[in-house]
Amino acid sequence: MQHAINSLVNALKWPLALVAMLMLPGAVTAMRPALDTLLEIPEQALPFILGFLGYLIGWWLLFRKRSWGSAFSTLEHELTHALFAVLTFHRVKSIKTTWRQGGVMHFEGGGNWLIAIAPYFVPTLSLVVLAVMFFLDGGGPRWLHIGLGASVSYHATSTWQETHREQTDLKQVGFLFAFLFLPAANILGYGLILAVVVGGWPEGGEYLREAYNSALVLTSTLFDLLPL
Repeated sequence: MQHAINSLVNALKWPLALVAMLMLPGAVTAMRPALDTLLEIPEQALPFILGFLGYLIGWWLLFRKRSWGSAFSTLEHELTHALFAVLTFHRVKSIKTTWRQGGVMHFEGGGNWLIAIAPYFVPTLSLVVLAVMFFLDGGGPRWLHIGLGASVSYHATSTWQETHREQTDLKQVGFLFAFLFLPAANILGYGLILAVVVGGWPEGGEYLREAYNSALVLTSTLFDLLPL
């Protein structure tokens, strides 16, 4: 089973890079309604905004150059690797993190590119908060929405710090693939969260449909431009 899943995931690597590249324009433009609503600061979005800005200011003043801030992000980074290792049927053997020298996650099996690149586009903490909100009426108390905003801000800042040319994970998957895949993957994630914040889960689904439809239009346009 593990070998079959790795083969399937690895076979989908470059097709998904192409799909991501085609979806990027639509993922950006489909965010416009949610961003416009968010900038109007409706009551339901205010806790999210406060959480996002609060963490961003705190990170800039306290965490940006502190080892104990990076130590937590390293742990979350490795846990995301571990999550996708488990999801692709690998047994996690150990997780080791350090204050200043990064971390490593050991697992059984050959692995795949998804395990390596997952921390660079999956907001793990935000997904946990969203999962809790999904089962609560009205998305739960205001403090939970503040936590969602802070978690999104945390993911953005930690990913910014972790994405560089010396990063072994990016070397493993290849910088060309990362360049093609990660922008769309991140924007889709942020766009989905913003749509849910301003309009609930139905709005999140609508955002994904709009991004998908835009990708289909772009694909059709490109095919029309090709010489027959």
